[in-house]
Formats: sequence, structure tokens, C-alpha cells
Amino acid sequence: MLSCYFMHSFLCSGKVMKLRPKAEEVATFFAKMLDHEYTTKDIFRKNFFKDWRKEMTPEEKGTITSLSKCDFGHMSQYFKAQTEARKQMTKEEKQKIKEENERLLKEYGYCVMDNHKERIANFKIEPPGLFRGRGNHPKMGMLKRRIMPEDIIINCSK
Repeated sequence: MLSCYFMHSFLCSGKVMKLRPKAEEVATFFAKMLDHEYTTKDIFRKNFFKDWRKEMTPEEKGTITSLSKCDFGHMSQYFKAQTEARKQMTKEEKQKIKEENERLLKEYGYCVMDNHKERIANFKIEPPGLFRGRGNHPKMGMLKRRIMPEDIIINCSK
């Protein structure tokens, strides 16, 4: 179920900014997590900001110099509304999504190995996002990059 892309407003030092798409995507990862304890941890914030800056243009880097000057509130509100809308879906809409997931499982969730049908444990690729880790993991807040087709190696040897 694809929907049209919605460009989010972003505030830095009280000024509305338009981020380039990659930088905005990483900012949305942070905005989605604003209500989690992770975003209050120094290591998470430091790692996030370091990786986020790698996705920024030189102009964006010049304007966005500190995470504390950034306001992710508008983005966060948008994602909260999206979550609430998913919760308010009708039974029929939820059933349609369930049927689509079952169709995908039927098509991609099994393989034939030694003439036996075997269930593939995880046939979906994890989307990009921010690494959370457990406890005080030193990499928490770092960007988990998008997996591209050229990153995949299928080993069918015995």
C-alpha cells in the first residue's frame, strides 16, 4: 500500500527549512522515535547527529549545527496522526492488508529444498532506520542504511 510522499516541515533555530530528501528521511527516523527513551540518551543523540550530518548538503550542515536547535515536533505529530489513522482502520481495511501479507507469504515465504517445501524464516528485508540496541549499546542512534538489490547475495550452493 503506497501513498504519496508528504514533505515535512522542519524547524531549525526557529526557521522553516527544506531538507534534501536523504537528510529529511533520516530526520523522520528520529521524529518517529521522539516519544521513546532512546532519544534522551546522549550516545543515541550523538550517533544520530553524526550520521545525519553525513546525509546533509554543505548548506544544511552550515545551518544545522546542533541537535538541540532542531524542532522535530511537526514531523512527530504527523507520524502520530498516521499511527492513529492505522488504529482507526475498519475491519475490512485490516482484512485487506492481512490478505495481502498472506499472499506475499504464500509467494515468497517458502522454498523447495531437497524436494521438501520449507518455510523461509525471514524473507523481508528490514527497512532503513536508527539502530536501537540493548542497554547502552555504543552504536545506538546510528543509521541502518537501506539495503539495495546489489547488496544481496543468494547462495544456492550445497
